Amino acid sequence: MHRLKTQQVSMCKGSTVATSIPRARQWPRMVAALVVFLGIATQGFRLHAELVFRSLQQVNGQSTWSGVKKYSNAADISYPQNAVDRLLAPVDEVRVYLSGEITRKDLDSALVMERLLKNGQQKLSDNMLRLGSGGGDIDVGMDLGRLLRKLGVFTFIDEDDRCMSACVFAFMGGERRSVAGQLGIHRPYFPYTQDFPDRLERFRHLAKTIKDFVDEMDFPASLYEAVMLVPPESIQVLSAADLKRFYLEGISPSSEDKVDAAAARRMDLPMADYLKRKARTPPCTVRDIASHRCAGDQTTTATGAPDQS
Repeated sequence: MHRLKTQQVSMCKGSTVATSIPRARQWPRMVAALVVFLGIATQGFRLHAELVFRSLQQVNGQSTWSGVKKYSNAADISYPQNAVDRLLAPVDEVRVYLSGEITRKDLDSALVMERLLKNGQQKLSDNMLRLGSGGGDIDVGMDLGRLLRKLGVFTFIDEDDRCMSACVFAFMGGERRSVAGQLGIHRPYFPYTQDFPDRLERFRHLAKTIKDFVDEMDFPASLYEAVMLVPPESIQVLSAADLKRFYLEGISPSSEDKVDAAAARRMDLPMADYLKRKARTPPCTVRDIASHRCAGDQTTTATGAPDQS
């Protein structure tokens, strides 16, 4: 299992300063250092570390979002199981959030979300998943990215949120993507220090896995290179220009081609004529498209997947 972390602490032995301090006097300093490290390591993490959701509810005629619910909690997902009852029950409109350290639990929760979306028991509000995580398990991040791409879900980082390290790989899975907050990258590293004979080969395999994922999700090779250039003890928050250059803001070329072709078919236009028409239309942001504030040539299905008709 590979891990991506946002901070790393190294301790040196044999320091002349350390050996000159009596052992009893070292403990307060060690405890203080540990507290500082824990404070740094937990920055950006929320109290919950699973994929969670809020349901849209009607209270006194007003629409309001429920408190936080968990996909791992059976009581929070107690929808009708009978096929007939499912057809009669109203669809639960939800806002889904990924926050906290990314772990295997997040993938388990995402599979539950996938089932509820496909069964028609839930509908993603604006077809969007919101992310705000400091990092975690890179393998899970990539698996989440693949699942989100399969579902055609949009990914969004709110202005008060930060998606760092392994979170970026989950974010990359969005069919469309938008960053109002911060997105930060760095090179991954193994959390263990043992000098295994094949440590070099393991790291090369990890690097290749990341490179293959970048290509699979239809991002440019320059994004992989940018990730590998940032030392693991650092984080590079990407600028608006970098987000555009790496396709992290907007839509990837192959996905855009599918959407354009579907829109041209709906309008019964040759591709060239459709693209000329598209060029004359003011561009829409991801949030405009999700909120259906754009022209009708970029629609989504009830399950959140792009309409490829």
